[in-house]
Amino acid sequence: MLISPDEVLSVKGDAGAATLKNPRLLEILCDPDSPDGVPLSVAGDELAGAGFRVPVTGGIPDFVSFAPAAHRTIALNIPATARPDRGVLTEPRAAGRVPSYFTEATWKYPIIEQHRKGLLLDVGCGQGHRELYAPLGYDYVGLDVSFNSRQGYGGEADIDIVADCHRLPIRSGTIEIVNSTAVFEHLYSPPLAAREICRILKPGGLLIGSCSFLEGEHFDSQCHYSHLGLYRMLTDAGLAVRHIFPGESLWEMHSGELYFSAPFNKALGRIHRKLFAFVTRFVGSETPESRLRRNAAILCFIAEKAGETV
Repeated sequence: MLISPDEVLSVKGDAGAATLKNPRLLEILCDPDSPDGVPLSVAGDELAGAGFRVPVTGGIPDFVSFAPAAHRTIALNIPATARPDRGVLTEPRAAGRVPSYFTEATWKYPIIEQHRKGLLLDVGCGQGHRELYAPLGYDYVGLDVSFNSRQGYGGEADIDIVADCHRLPIRSGTIEIVNSTAVFEHLYSPPLAAREICRILKPGGLLIGSCSFLEGEHFDSQCHYSHLGLYRMLTDAGLAVRHIFPGESLWEMHSGELYFSAPFNKALGRIHRKLFAFVTRFVGSETPESRLRRNAAILCFIAEKAGETV
């Protein structure tokens, strides 16, 4: 069943009635501090069953405003020695025809289109992307840390849950795909968030997205990752990394600064990337792909939760 942005479900609770924007939320919502405990229910204008107050505002449960401080302990492998093989450091097969409405990175389209259907969680969704993913057969769930984290982008954000990626109020093993576009660099503990994402994915479920590497600091970003850092973080979280590859290059991302905001600076950045890759073929022993990866402003990734598929 596909959920449109305008659909709401009236849910009877012990203390009255309330509405949830996304009818499927009650199947997956939980106390983030006890994710496999008692399911939550709607009581009046709040969710009952969490260890703190969770108001429902405009059909959207808010797991941030009244959440008490929490403590988490994670185990890390020391020393970290895992390294990706050459097959991981490649781009996935190029997309064929991508519909004009799909304005996200085109490499995502065939992966999402071909994967089994179910719930797609868009973490750090900003204004929301329901119109991109719902047509592909998924029940879209937009999650962000506030009701409108990207104010000024026009209109109200189309989200379903207000929650923190370090503390996801979602039951384990319920999500088919997690989309994470430019999120990890803004988190204070990406390894903890990666573990949370692994926990909520079904076996065979996918994490797809991107993270800043050489992109400059922006909107309080604090954890920019190289390809090796990304690989080790995702692997240590329990995910099998399938691909890590460069997205936008350093020259494209910072074309305004590099070329002093000259006319067509974006085009100059793209030309710089192509020339760099071409010259690299004749200079030194490093491949153009490796050089571009080391000079990427953004790195893209695809990872899978191991285990028997359901």
